[in-house]
Amino acid sequence: MAKRFTETGKWKKKWIRELSPEMKLFWFYLLDNCDHAGIWEVDIELAAFQIGIELDESEILNTFNRKIVPFKPGKWFVPKFIVYQYGELNESNRAHLSVIKILTKYGLYKGLNEVEQGAYKKPEGAKDKEQYKELDNVKDKDKESKESQLLTIGIQLVELQKDDQFKNRNVKKEFEDFKDYLLANNKKYSNYAAAFRRWLRNDNYRKTEDEPVKKEEIILACPNGHYSRNARKGIRGVCPKCDEQLLPNEEIQLERAIA
Repeated sequence: MAKRFTETGKWKKKWIRELSPEMKLFWFYLLDNCDHAGIWEVDIELAAFQIGIELDESEILNTFNRKIVPFKPGKWFVPKFIVYQYGELNESNRAHLSVIKILTKYGLYKGLNEVEQGAYKKPEGAKDKEQYKELDNVKDKDKESKESQLLTIGIQLVELQKDDQFKNRNVKKEFEDFKDYLLANNKKYSNYAAAFRRWLRNDNYRKTEDEPVKKEEIILACPNGHYSRNARKGIRGVCPKCDEQLLPNEEIQLERAIA
């Protein structure tokens, strides 16, 4: 019978306390029944039967938000399971290697390695699980975490590429450009998934990896809606009415869509 780590302090966590009894039961059921890489073959009917309660898939996903990531039909991933059970994955560890192979197979390992493990490195001199810092104290609430949201998007890139509205986009490359845009402009959004979908729908951005950027001119607009004009990329100006700096129109639209 497999044994796994559990955190005895979990009952003090606010997000656990706020769960309904049904959702508490399901969460602990999920942690016991996912495989050793944190992946669960979705079977809501079986889970409901074994727990002895009624369960609704949409309610579960809405409740646990980015704590559960549906990365392909019939499969859910629990990113924090890896951190709790193993800390930082190490390819030289044979037990860890099996987990790494599974995550790599589904395209989950790179994002997890860059985001999750980078934030929760094993402290200097730590020898066992109890010496790790409590995860929820390292960052803000998971649902508010920029890194967690970007990790979720990275896991779902394959499914986004299959979406008919994005079939002419190189979604993976666009995601890299999107992250560079966030970094270069210090942009922050409450919902990065919505911002990225808006990015993909905007025709001013690159459509495919092989198609060069054709945009020579942009529309500069007043953020207050007073004025707009065509301009070459890189040109700046101010609104003649309110003296506010003119911004690229797509940037203003993106801000409004996410606000």
